[in-house]
Amino acid sequence: MKETMPSKLLIINADDCNLTPKVTEAILSAHETGIVTSTTFMVNLPISESLVRDILDAKKLGLGLHLNITLGEPVAKKALVKGLIQKNGQFRKQKEYFEKGFPKVGEITEEFRAQLQRFVKTFKRLPTHVDVHHHMHDHLPFLEALYAITRKHALPVRWTRLLSEPEIKDRFKPVKTTDHFYGNLDPHTYWTEEVLRHLLFTLLPGTSEVMCHPGWVDDELCAISSLTLPREKEFRLFGSRELRKYIAALGIKLTDFSCLGKKR
Repeated sequence: MKETMPSKLLIINADDCNLTPKVTEAILSAHETGIVTSTTFMVNLPISESLVRDILDAKKLGLGLHLNITLGEPVAKKALVKGLIQKNGQFRKQKEYFEKGFPKVGEITEEFRAQLQRFVKTFKRLPTHVDVHHHMHDHLPFLEALYAITRKHALPVRWTRLLSEPEIKDRFKPVKTTDHFYGNLDPHTYWTEEVLRHLLFTLLPGTSEVMCHPGWVDDELCAISSLTLPREKEFRLFGSRELRKYIAALGIKLTDFSCLGKKR
């Protein structure tokens, strides 16, 4: 008898792995004790051998790529991505892309491809999926670049509002993403237990991703991110054993982006 898949598949993805050592430690802890099933890794920031070992030791943790063009330095040769960087060689800040205009798609693609190649070189495998720091693929040039680097390997990507527009969805076929996406992009707010439990209780059938940002705060994080104390609150929430039991009682299956399979 053929086994039927659960009607509700839920991915809990922790963004910003490798942002700082303390953020990474918190993500791994929330995976071990709580409900985090997946994370996305930033490859343009310093990577230690011990960190790679710790990530690979988490056998059940889905590992994706967190493309980043708003913090740190590019992976690609700077001469090829001039539209993405400031005079000091660092990436432009998020607000500068909106104030001064978006770079050429070719430059974005160059950097995205270089980051994908570094991920494969570091972990000796493709990512389970790809998303973009600060959700920059909500804007067409970045979505075009994202599609350019993922279509060869049919890599799943994080849902974006653009894919709800029929013309754009047709343009980027075939693209693998979840049926539903839930995540708050406001750095001044965060998931609460009440809000998360309500979402879980009313979760729609199909595949869903919940984006979260668990982490532990230190001076290093405060120097580079506006999202600080909410990370610790989300760590306590998404590291909860009780929520794991609650999810199971609702008949929801926790999974990672591998659930999307080769075909969709």
